[in-house]
Amino acid sequence: MDEAFAHLEGNNLRNNKKTEIPPDGGWGYIVCIGVGFTFMLGFGSSNAFGILFNNFFLEQDGASGLPLVIGVYNGALSIAGFLSGIALKKYSFRQVGLVGAGLFVLGDILTIFVQRTYQLVFTFGVIRGAGFGVMIPVSFTAFNCYFTKKRTAMMSANQTMSSMASITFPILVTYLLSEYGFRWTLALVMAVDLHLIFAMIVMHPVEWHMIKTADCPEIELSPTSDVKRSSKIKCNKSEAFDESIVKMLPGEDNVVGTKSTSRHESIQKSIIKVIYENVELDLLKDPRFVSTLIGLGFAFVSDVTYLAMEPMLLFSYGYSQMQVATCVMIGAIADLAARFCLAVFTYFYNVDSKKLFFAGTCVTMVLRVALVSSDNLNFVIAITAVSGLVRCSVQVLFPLVLVSAAPDRFPAALALHILFSGFLMLMADPLIGVIYETTGSYVNCFLAMSFCCLVCIVLWTVEYFVSRKHSS
Repeated sequence: MDEAFAHLEGNNLRNNKKTEIPPDGGWGYIVCIGVGFTFMLGFGSSNAFGILFNNFFLEQDGASGLPLVIGVYNGALSIAGFLSGIALKKYSFRQVGLVGAGLFVLGDILTIFVQRTYQLVFTFGVIRGAGFGVMIPVSFTAFNCYFTKKRTAMMSANQTMSSMASITFPILVTYLLSEYGFRWTLALVMAVDLHLIFAMIVMHPVEWHMIKTADCPEIELSPTSDVKRSSKIKCNKSEAFDESIVKMLPGEDNVVGTKSTSRHESIQKSIIKVIYENVELDLLKDPRFVSTLIGLGFAFVSDVTYLAMEPMLLFSYGYSQMQVATCVMIGAIADLAARFCLAVFTYFYNVDSKKLFFAGTCVTMVLRVALVSSDNLNFVIAITAVSGLVRCSVQVLFPLVLVSAAPDRFPAALALHILFSGFLMLMADPLIGVIYETTGSYVNCFLAMSFCCLVCIVLWTVEYFVSRKHSS
């Protein structure tokens, strides 16, 4: 329980005179490695999902279940991420993170034995997705608590680790399938994912590793403090806890939970109360923010579904597993190169993030259609490479687009984005699966992804002309 108290103390004493600062290194480097492994294993294996489960879905009479699994996975991830942010206000990084790692590995174990699509929806979609969703806020929050000056450099290192996993996992999974078969490959993936438990174990409360400042005395707490024990407690330097960066979700100072709720209050009312206390719904009164929220959500549906269904499309073209894995790897390499170039470019020049995101979405809409227009291998490789370059604009710029819509309330805006995107994927991805089952063609599925991009483009175009008219 000591680490839980340490976590609470960091929250309750934030406004007092500060005596210590985050290490900006030291144990923070270990935390950084843990965060890197979390994203490597979470995003890497998901990036190879289509290759890993291609034969499984073929045995289930087609790939219509794939969008359903991906939709449930991302929906569970988003909802669990929201609840994890709330839990972090009461429990420590490790306590919450180990729950997430346990769920993730449990989903892996159960997935080894699946025989039907509905079982995969539960094991991979619900359990594994929820596990990863719990770990994401833990990783971001712990990382930002440990680093201030070196935050950008260390996050860039983590992004590189994640990108490298996206590059290598498709080839690795292809090799394992050829050598060990489907079930043993799932078992080996589970064994690799066990490292997530160690990644969460190293998420110590930052209070354990604070560095003393020379000119600040210690603060002695009285027994009447609202922290549940009295001891010498060191507080953090205020700049280390920039609220708009450290916490992913709003309501830092709110009392979370329903202690005053009567025993006979329904579960539904309790859930509504928790959401109401931790989501600032008044943001939805701003039409500009609503437009941004909806546009980002539909762009994410298109991006995530594309990553899962591209391998299935390429298999339908008659490509071998190695050819499909190579195409996916080329897309990941292009994405990594684009991230590097964008980082260098934005270091020297200021860019309008929303306009760049908009342009990338326009190009993405065209690329989704182009990919189903020809099965020529060289053409597909070229389209995949360009898609990887453009995908960077969606994945990297979305936080900047979101903060531009709500500059003073980013945590609240992010919470709404998490919830909206999760529920949207729960509805849209299964619908794309129904389209495939009805038509038996991937062409219509990729046209549906293009339509998702079109929703974003139309909304933001209308918003631009309306705001321009009001400003003139």
